[in-house]
Amino acid sequence: MNESVHHIRLLAGLEIQPGESPRRTLDRHRAEQLAGHLATDLQRVVPSVDSCMLVLGASLFEPFELMRPGFPAWCALEDLAQSTLRERGFEPRILAIGSHRSQMPHEQLQPPAESPQGQFIALPMTLLCPAEQADSLKEQLEEALFERGSIDPPARALLAEAAGVDTVHGQLLTLADLVALQHVQLDSAGLGGFWPVVEQTLVEGDRDHQHELPAGLTARWDARTRRIELPFTSLDQFDGEPDDYALWLRAFRTLTTLLDSHGIAWQAHPAGPVVFDEDYSAMIESTGATGHPDGITVHHHPDIGLVAWTVVEDGRMMHIYPLRPESANRVMRDLAARGLTRFDATDQLHTDPETGRLRPAET
Repeated sequence: MNESVHHIRLLAGLEIQPGESPRRTLDRHRAEQLAGHLATDLQRVVPSVDSCMLVLGASLFEPFELMRPGFPAWCALEDLAQSTLRERGFEPRILAIGSHRSQMPHEQLQPPAESPQGQFIALPMTLLCPAEQADSLKEQLEEALFERGSIDPPARALLAEAAGVDTVHGQLLTLADLVALQHVQLDSAGLGGFWPVVEQTLVEGDRDHQHELPAGLTARWDARTRRIELPFTSLDQFDGEPDDYALWLRAFRTLTTLLDSHGIAWQAHPAGPVVFDEDYSAMIESTGATGHPDGITVHHHPDIGLVAWTVVEDGRMMHIYPLRPESANRVMRDLAARGLTRFDATDQLHTDPETGRLRPAET
């Protein structure tokens, strides 16, 4: 982008009624109308934005859909604004990016087709300003928007008509505000201890980071490979009681679910004899020969549900740990196809009383 022009990342955040299923994009005409209303709301709070170029992406995203590595929705807005700058140069104006037949002109501005899961949605915006004004303007926006940057009725009424969404409240925010709000929400859900992994990956992705997390879980962001590296431990390898292992496994699953929701790549690394099975997306631990009869045991813990399967077949035993929810369906289909007649799913964790290791259910 032109070096004399600086961009400040903003958004229009909206609290919606539970169970709403809004249309996720606005057409070009509605996008232009909405951008005009939001520009008025923004100028009411920080009048000096009248010297800037406001770019709106008329797509409705959930926060985790926007907070992805590199913040691709804002990058897309800036790419599209670049075309206008090349053609017409910089001047104060409004540029609204809307959809045609529900398709946005940039894939990073295309929201998922599914209805939002939560009660907060947002439309990304970028404010382009002369570089010499950038620091002062950014400071004004960070000081004023969160406290006074409400979205007034004209914009909310247009969204109700065009997107079919009944808003409880609307707020103009900086991207920094959104990151802080997400931290607060996770704190309130008891998950704040995992947020630093996501936040540092998003805002400091060019540096390696090491994280010590709840229940003894560790994670490392590798800036070269652009992914989170996670050591994986099976119950048999774990140095502690089964209930402590359940806490560790819950922390592992909580973090990986959070990473998946933010589009952050991760890879789990086992220690032998555990190996990663790519087809299953699961960890498999072979324990060698056994005298137990052939069959399948499903291990459940009351706090976290499914832990693993123990499979005995042809005199050999292995344990299978799914890494993602969809892994469980894949593994179960394969196990069912093996035709093993003994199957135990008694909703408990079967461990050897002497060694503490997983074992098949008793006959």
